[in-house]
Amino acid sequence: MLAFLIYPFVQALLIILFFVLPLKKLSKTVRIVLALLFGIGSLKIYFYLFTGGTFMDPKLTRYPAIISDCIYFSAIFLCILTLLRMILNGIFKLVRLNIHRYLIPAFSTRYAAVMMVISCFLGITGVINGFAPPEDITYNLKINNLPKEAQGFKLIHLADLHISAPTTESEIEDIVKRTNAEDPDLIVITGDFIDGDIAYLDHMTKILFKLKAKYGIYAVSGNHEFYSGYTEWLNYFSRGGIKFLENDGTVITDDNGAPLLNLCGLIDLSAPRYGFASPDIKKAIEDINSSVPTVFLIHQPKIALKLKEISALTLAGHTHGGLMPGLKQIVAAANGGLVSGYYRLDNEQVIVTNGTRIWAGVPLRLNTPSQLIKIVLN
Repeated sequence: MLAFLIYPFVQALLIILFFVLPLKKLSKTVRIVLALLFGIGSLKIYFYLFTGGTFMDPKLTRYPAIISDCIYFSAIFLCILTLLRMILNGIFKLVRLNIHRYLIPAFSTRYAAVMMVISCFLGITGVINGFAPPEDITYNLKINNLPKEAQGFKLIHLADLHISAPTTESEIEDIVKRTNAEDPDLIVITGDFIDGDIAYLDHMTKILFKLKAKYGIYAVSGNHEFYSGYTEWLNYFSRGGIKFLENDGTVITDDNGAPLLNLCGLIDLSAPRYGFASPDIKKAIEDINSSVPTVFLIHQPKIALKLKEISALTLAGHTHGGLMPGLKQIVAAANGGLVSGYYRLDNEQVIVTNGTRIWAGVPLRLNTPSQLIKIVLN
């Protein structure tokens, strides 16, 4: 936690000392403006604290959040480019054995301008993409042993809504409207509904109670539910008709009582740190019907690696698609190689959504758009 609080100052100092100060051809006023813009812009977490929020539960409303995030991520990319320049110059000096020559001179205003343009383009584009509405994605899946009554069964998969201060009611209304327009048989939500408390977010979260599906709305927790009052939020959503499958399962049946599929869910991996049960696969499948396929809801996709012999289809979120190239590969490595899209693990099919929205703590998306996923079973 201490490193998390210190890092923004390290980034700010690096930008000021190794990017801004060497630009001696610029006027003192311009250098002060750059130092303030990218230096103070690096301290986003402290803006959250000053406005009564935290990194996990920001209290900045939408447009102040977008502006601060554009500056913040531009500063991050500028810091990365500055470090790369220092590394390349160091290698160049070693190869050429000349300490007075630079591949990319730090004092060059031309190179500095290029670095700022690239940084601002990536930062601003990433944030605008992060706050953009989700794209519609459809999967048509062949499921073994699916009863004829369930052919064409339609699921809508939502995840990582991350409803918080920068969220607007119209965003949630749009997601609900688009979901209901699909006339789904089932709606599933794989965790990370919120960032904040009920009193602050109720005017937006209650919009989710307008979701409608023939066989109901089911969900599992994500790690962020445990940061914001797990029990209170589960009771709240349950009262609104959203059924949580926390190490639990149910059999979805048609109007005649014929079983269509098993639906099971696991509590999030972070639960034990907050005094709750660990994910329990055995308990989740206690009451399933072995004659029909099983669909599993999880938040963190790496759990899917343990479900290969049980689950026909596993739905997960959590990764946000890795956010951007480069980071995506790191996120994949931390989640058993499962980061975004469709995977086949023996007989188990896995879909990891990029998330329906974005977390306000890191609202960045480069080539990883938010997704509203429709799945048709055949």
